[in-house]
Amino acid sequence: MKRYESFGPAATAAFLCWVVVSLGLVALCLFGPAQLWPQSKGTRLGIDVPVRVLEDPGGRLSVTEVAALPDSAFVVQHGALNKGYSHHAFWLRTGTPSPAGGTQDPPWLMVTPTYLDNVGLYQPNQDGTGWRELKSGDAVSMSARVRVRQLVFPLQEGQPLLLRVQTSSATHMYAVVFRSSELMAQLAAMEWASGAFLGISLLLALLLGGAALALRMRVITAMAVFAAIGFIHGINVRGYAQLWLPEDWSRWADPLVSTGVFLLPASFTWLARHLLTRETPWRRLDKVLHILTIALMLGVASVGSTWFTPLAAISISTPWLVSVLATWIGYSNMRRDGPSIASLLVLTPYAIYAVLGAYVSASIVGLLPANVFTGAYWQFMVLLFNTMIAVAVGLRLVQRFRASVLRQAHLVSSLEQSELSLEARVRHRTGELLQAQNALQAALESERASRLEQRQFFDMVNHEFRTPLTVIDSAATEQATFPSPDLPAQVGRATQIRRACRRLTALVENCLVSERLDAPSFGLRISEAAIPPLVEDAAQLVRWSTRHHLRLVIEDAPAEWPCDPTLVHMALSNLVDNAVKHANAGEITVAARRNAQGQLEFSVADEGPGMPPELAQRIFDRYERGGRGDETRGFGLGLWVARRVARLHGGDVRVEQAQGGGTCFTLVLQGVA
Repeated sequence: MKRYESFGPAATAAFLCWVVVSLGLVALCLFGPAQLWPQSKGTRLGIDVPVRVLEDPGGRLSVTEVAALPDSAFVVQHGALNKGYSHHAFWLRTGTPSPAGGTQDPPWLMVTPTYLDNVGLYQPNQDGTGWRELKSGDAVSMSARVRVRQLVFPLQEGQPLLLRVQTSSATHMYAVVFRSSELMAQLAAMEWASGAFLGISLLLALLLGGAALALRMRVITAMAVFAAIGFIHGINVRGYAQLWLPEDWSRWADPLVSTGVFLLPASFTWLARHLLTRETPWRRLDKVLHILTIALMLGVASVGSTWFTPLAAISISTPWLVSVLATWIGYSNMRRDGPSIASLLVLTPYAIYAVLGAYVSASIVGLLPANVFTGAYWQFMVLLFNTMIAVAVGLRLVQRFRASVLRQAHLVSSLEQSELSLEARVRHRTGELLQAQNALQAALESERASRLEQRQFFDMVNHEFRTPLTVIDSAATEQATFPSPDLPAQVGRATQIRRACRRLTALVENCLVSERLDAPSFGLRISEAAIPPLVEDAAQLVRWSTRHHLRLVIEDAPAEWPCDPTLVHMALSNLVDNAVKHANAGEITVAARRNAQGQLEFSVADEGPGMPPELAQRIFDRYERGGRGDETRGFGLGLWVARRVARLHGGDVRVEQAQGGGTCFTLVLQGVA
């Protein structure tokens, strides 16, 4: 750890300045409230006029019983009444307080603070019978008291008085007798002081609230919450809540004061945690402050119960204990890191409250007398604390901003160096990419060579398949031309051979064209195709079938049509071959015509069993064999190739039920330029 001897000149000067400022603030806090708080010019009970006090633990004595007691039953009170947190009732008896002034200016009694629950004034009636009773306090309805926030009572000139005080808050009572003119001046001065305090508190709370919403920082949010609770509690303890609330709601004034007794210390503790221990090495103390904050908030549940009095006394002492702890933490941090203006501003209000808070807490709980309202010290300290903490946090933010600017400059310099390094790496990577591009180009060339070899292989397969098939076809033709004596049998066999060869040729063509149709570079070879010969050649398969006979309808067909003749011939042959394979024995109709839309239509209709609707939805899929794989051979490419060819020509293939039963496939072609 660093010691004071290790501080540099600047740090030592800052520390000495802090000591001087702190001493000045302590003096200001000691003498400021007594000088700044409006001084009363009336007759003070217990100071200017002797007062006797009687403690009534049960609060059951009546004014008649108290008045009948001898002076020996009372205790002489020197100074203001100060009994701390107690549920007991206290009776004050005095003679006839007569302040200076003429009798035409009637006397008034003003009792502070305003948060006393019940204060009763008793004076004998002028006719000597009974007692005149007046009540006030924040537990008394506004309609039953003088309608001002202060507790004031009109007095009868020359009559002794009894005061009864009972409250759940701290029992402090300061009573002063004024002439009415002096009372008005005193009330005006007090309202000016309260208005100035509350106005500054409200402005600070609004500024901190706006900063919390804009910056979204937890420490500023904690400051805003503490300032807001301090402002609201200041309104409550001064009696403004009871004065401003509707008559039906005025009974909530006393519970609001009691609630603030816990919420204000809780927010004070929560702020100390965010300022000094959160996310710091002080982890155990951070947990202690966290638990203490929660415990104080839970104390709100005791309002209105018998537990309130002891818990309120503990709660009132908590800010002093937290201030002592915060002073020690700030001092330890300063020894470790050295003093700074921000750290000194944070430490100063805690150190001052650690000194003055002991007196304020002891006087509030009734351990020490207080002839000056201790609430003035507390209010002055809250305002000073909020202001100094706000300045300290603001300085921290400025320091962080400056540090971020320096880091940004460093990052810009580092970025420039990184940019130079990046350019060198880009050049290196560019060379590597060129090498990779060359390697990729070589791989593409190799792929092209492989595809060329593949096409050559398929050409070879085509050639090797077609050569023997051509020989077989020629032999069968010769056999049919020059038959043996058993002419019908020989002709039938030759026809079967030619039909089988034709189907093998179609199979090879479908396999080859299937690969061509999937190629990205595939294109149609358009020419004017003679339609009648193309149809007759494709329908030849029906003539070779022993189970079917052909009906050819080409009278309405155009003589020529622009298309890819090879692909169209293949597609039509696949439709005819499909009918020959699957249709029942009977007639197969092959027709060609131009439809009403100017398209070319080829239709192949049979007298077969027809096709189920669900099969018609998938019969054109590749490798789909129509559920008859056990009865016929084939790869399921014929109908798929036919539809692909039709769509390449701007048309399609559709299937429907033929007239008289069976199935009709229609190949539609659009004219292709």
